Amino acid sequence: MAWIPHLMILDDEPRVLESMIPNVVDDLSRGLSRSVITGPALRRGDMGGGPSINVKISAHGYESKRLVDSRHRSPFHVHLHLVRERGGRFDLARKLLNEQLFAVVVSDLRFSDDAGGQRAGQLLVNEVVRVHPDVEGLLYSAYPRPDDFPAERFVRKVGDSATVGLAESMVQAVERHLTQPSVQAFAAAVADLGMIYQSDSFGTTLAQLFDLARLFDPDTTSKSPARGRRPLPCLLLDGESGTGKRGLAELFHAVSARRKSPMVVASCNELTNETLLRSTVFGHKRGAFTDAREDRPGLVATAGKGMILLDDFHRLPTAGSAILHSFLEDGEYSRLGEEEVRRHAEAAVILTVETGPWAERRRSGELPLSFLARVERLPLTVPPLRDRPEDIEAQARWIARVVSAEVGAEIELADDAIEGLRSQPFAESNSRELRNAIERAVVRHVRELDVLTWSHLRPFLGTAESPAWKAPTAAQLSSAPTNLNDWQRRVRSLAAKLLIKVIKIDPTEADALTALLFDAMLPALWPPTEAARLCPNSDVPIPWPLWEDIWRCFAIAHLGGPAPAERALGIPANTLRQWISDHETR
Repeated sequence: MAWIPHLMILDDEPRVLESMIPNVVDDLSRGLSRSVITGPALRRGDMGGGPSINVKISAHGYESKRLVDSRHRSPFHVHLHLVRERGGRFDLARKLLNEQLFAVVVSDLRFSDDAGGQRAGQLLVNEVVRVHPDVEGLLYSAYPRPDDFPAERFVRKVGDSATVGLAESMVQAVERHLTQPSVQAFAAAVADLGMIYQSDSFGTTLAQLFDLARLFDPDTTSKSPARGRRPLPCLLLDGESGTGKRGLAELFHAVSARRKSPMVVASCNELTNETLLRSTVFGHKRGAFTDAREDRPGLVATAGKGMILLDDFHRLPTAGSAILHSFLEDGEYSRLGEEEVRRHAEAAVILTVETGPWAERRRSGELPLSFLARVERLPLTVPPLRDRPEDIEAQARWIARVVSAEVGAEIELADDAIEGLRSQPFAESNSRELRNAIERAVVRHVRELDVLTWSHLRPFLGTAESPAWKAPTAAQLSSAPTNLNDWQRRVRSLAAKLLIKVIKIDPTEADALTALLFDAMLPALWPPTEAARLCPNSDVPIPWPLWEDIWRCFAIAHLGGPAPAERALGIPANTLRQWISDHETR
């Protein structure tokens, strides 16, 4: 499937907007399907889809009775917004334009009670085209065309109902939109990278990515008279594991004017020390270190005016933050072994971080605030899969078709399988976890079934193997205290909030689990813990801060090192290695 363009029609009369359902919408669907430009572009990468272009309709600013009976077919390829605006203020329209990537905006010429004259619609369309140059703006009206408005973008309204020729004009506008180089590259890259989505939340992410790409034009940034002192362009992609940050980085490069130059990639998980970091990113001179038998240019020089992707940036060693801070500050660097030569980078930088580990590093205080301010200049958060259930269905059905085709079969997912997948937390690796489960189920049942149900998928999901949490029994809570003071109540409430935030359970379960821990389980652990803190042959206990450090050391030793301890402690392995090194040298 390809990128989903958004279309908008504005009017101050709900009956006019209602009259467009279904006639204008049906004409729009047929016109987009038959067009030699829009049809292939909007269906690109659509596996199993029919020949028609499906249109989703949303109403804003009024209640639409017709939409109740007019459901779009899934998957949809275009999202049409019918917007009622009052008083010529256009608050809803401006809000939507900031949230999604629109192809066409159509507005009535006049609004009955606007305070800014009789051409409020024309003023809006002109503003939209100025602020969003990729958007096609159309006017429709029963009044004559204004002399200063292009004839090819004006549609004459007939009567008070739907306009004659509106759908045709919108199809032509979408065609013009899709022929723009930046939009063409964007739509092609979304399809080629396999970004399957149906949710508005992920569409907002793509819209923000498209807008930010304009800020990374190498010709624009290089013309500044103070370019040597300007910070290097830097985008931070923040999301959970498996949300597609690497693909979004590739999309960002494809949309940006920097796509003519390469995007080079380095995994921060492999940059374990300062020497390796400088050598990989900046290059080195022959003899700079052992085994440096020849000069190497480094990623910065290789990228040229392109982009550098530092993947898994949350795994960067603490010592490397000072090196990259200086580089991001002014774009100047030196190859390892030639400190006297200062070079200037022309590339832009993309950083990807995993939400949980990155938040932990920020809380730990090991990264300077000045460094964080430079890294997080242009942050973009990628929503997790569980927060966009429409994408779970779209991705699941697409993955099932792709994987089954790879093994020479045609296997679909049953509706109950989709409902079961929608209920999963996908906290481990999001889309990657979804694909693994479907792929295992397809391979397991490829010779037996044509349709996979929830019972076939459940065994291959990690959550299915975990025992369900059960509320504490009455016997377990029989010793629960009844006379809690204010501090006891506050910390219990805080504990419940932390449980809700981290392990994603509802408030009722969080309160019950807090009661189970505080009243039944943890009290039994307190006496042996206090006894363990006593030093041998002494009544002096080990201080709690020291005890916590010793417990971290024990966890790393017990689990076999920083790498296996990463998941258990929720701290990146590189951070644990750096923590050990820092404490060893104190």
